[in-house]
Amino acid sequence: MVGEDPLLREAVFSAAAALQLHPRAVDVAALAGGWRGASAVFLGADVAQAVADLGLPRRPGVYLAGGDAAELGRWSMPLGAEVIPLPEGRAWLSSVLARGSDGQAPVVTVVGGSGGVGASTLAALLACRAARRGRAVVLVDLDPYGGGLDLLMGAEQAMGWRWPRLAGAAGYLGDLSGQLPQVEGVSVLSMARGFTPDVTREPLAAVVASLQRSFELVLIDPGRAALVNVRESLRLATSVLLLVGTTLRSVAAARQLADALELSDARLVVRDQPGGSVPAAAVAESIALPKGLRLPEDAALRAAAENGDPPGYRSRAGCLRTADRILEAATGWGR
Repeated sequence: MVGEDPLLREAVFSAAAALQLHPRAVDVAALAGGWRGASAVFLGADVAQAVADLGLPRRPGVYLAGGDAAELGRWSMPLGAEVIPLPEGRAWLSSVLARGSDGQAPVVTVVGGSGGVGASTLAALLACRAARRGRAVVLVDLDPYGGGLDLLMGAEQAMGWRWPRLAGAAGYLGDLSGQLPQVEGVSVLSMARGFTPDVTREPLAAVVASLQRSFELVLIDPGRAALVNVRESLRLATSVLLLVGTTLRSVAAARQLADALELSDARLVVRDQPGGSVPAAAVAESIALPKGLRLPEDAALRAAAENGDPPGYRSRAGCLRTADRILEAATGWGR
C-alpha cells in the first residue's frame, strides 16, 4: 500500500486483519523494489502523480483506492490501475486481498465469439476433462438468459446453491465446495430458472476468490447477453479462451467482440462448424490473435447438450485430445 489517505489505510488494514494478512505500507521511493513481487498494489490519489513519474512497467493487480473517485479515475489510464471507490468498495477491496493471498487456482473464462458457437459446451467439456484427471473443478455460469449450465450438465435436479443464494455476497467467503450441485465430479454454480438477480462486481469477485481457494480450477461461462458479466469475468481470469466458428458470420462477429473487449491476450480456439469454410489461419489473421487449436466437429457433443448429459463421455478421441490440449494451454498443467 502506498499513500497516506486515511480511508485507504483504514480499509486495507481492516480487511487484512480479518484475513490474518500483513500488508506493507511503503513510500514511493521504495515502491519500485517490490513492484513485480507484490500480489496487489493499492495506491492513494495523493501519490498517483509520483508513481506515474516512476515509469514502472504495467502489471495486473494495481488499484487506486480512496474517497475521490473523480481524481482516482484521472490516473487510472496512466497507471493501468482499476479504481476502488471508498467506502462503498470495501467489500471489493477485501476480496482482492483474499484472492491475492491464497487463491492460486487458475480462472479460465470461455467467451463465445458469436452466438451458438458452443462456448458453454466447451466450458463444460473442459470441466469434465479436468475432473477425469482427478482435479477439483467448478463451472460458473454467468449468463442470465442461457437456461442454466446445470441443465447442460444434467444437474438440474441436484441439490445445492445457485446464484440467487450468493448474489449478495461480499468480502471474504468461506468454503463453498460442499454447497454447490455436483455431477460427474464437477461442481456447478449456475443461474436459476425464473427470476435471477444480477450478479454484480463485488459478489462475483468475492465468490470467485472463494472458489479459487477451494478448487484447483475455476471455469467461467459468462455468456454474451450481459456484457458487464463478460467484462468482469475477463478481469478475474488468469486465462481467456475465445471460441470462434468457421463460418463467415461467426468470424465477423468474433472480430467485433474481440475489438470491443480488447481480447489481445486471449487464446484462440477454432471450432469446425457445419457449412463453415474459413481456414483456421484466416480466422486467426482476421481476429489478430495467434493461430490456436482447432476443435473438430463432434456430433456426440451436440447430442450430449440436447440430452443433458455431461459432455465428452461419448466423444471421438480426436475431440477429447484437443480438449485436453486446450485445458493444458489455459491452465499450465501440461508444463
